[in-house]
Amino acid sequence: MMNSFFPTLLVSNPTPGAQLNPWDLVLQAGLVVQGVMIILLLASIISWAIIFWKWWLLKDAAAQNRAFSESFWASGSLDGALRASKAHPDASLNRVFETGMNEYKQVSALDLSRDEKIELLESNVARSLDQAAKAESEKYRQYVPFLANTASAAPFIGLFGTVWGIMNSFIGIGATGASNLAVVAPGIAEALIATAMGLFAAIPAVLFYNFFINKIRILSSQMTQFSTAFLNTAKRNL
Repeated sequence: MMNSFFPTLLVSNPTPGAQLNPWDLVLQAGLVVQGVMIILLLASIISWAIIFWKWWLLKDAAAQNRAFSESFWASGSLDGALRASKAHPDASLNRVFETGMNEYKQVSALDLSRDEKIELLESNVARSLDQAAKAESEKYRQYVPFLANTASAAPFIGLFGTVWGIMNSFIGIGATGASNLAVVAPGIAEALIATAMGLFAAIPAVLFYNFFINKIRILSSQMTQFSTAFLNTAKRNL
């Protein structure tokens, strides 16, 4: 009795001669295959939401940093750069700059020799700039690992649905005692739908994950280069 209950609960019972409409196959699929499809659909929806959000965020970040960088180098001095930075409050380079300026003002106000101040700049200011740059990079990386997880897991989740769908076909053969196409096709079709959904979720995720990681790496490099340039400028202004 248990053997007959298990297939009935977990797999569909294909009807010979049924129309192979994809939507009907999804609705008629077993609970396990439907669960796989729901998981893959949710993963795909979340991935696309992250993709659109990160695309806009990184594009805006690049534009903001470009505008800030032009203002910074055109200002001619740190005080002028500080005034110019107010026009670009959302630029990640501006947040790194403000962190460095706060440390620079504290060091320059100390009653120390120039060499001692430079030594403090190279330790305190450099450390603050590095921490600020890393914090900005982490903001850009937020939720991007989900794309990597989707890219690696979705094909295997789809493969699980595929295997289960093929098993469903064999159960259909055993239940009807026939091995014609009308019996086998529904289970094979729902198995292929699970495979397709896994690939549909994984392919955009892996492509945009690599794209975003490259963009974030470029932004991080810009912040590192800016930190070095700011530190050198701060030393000359002591």
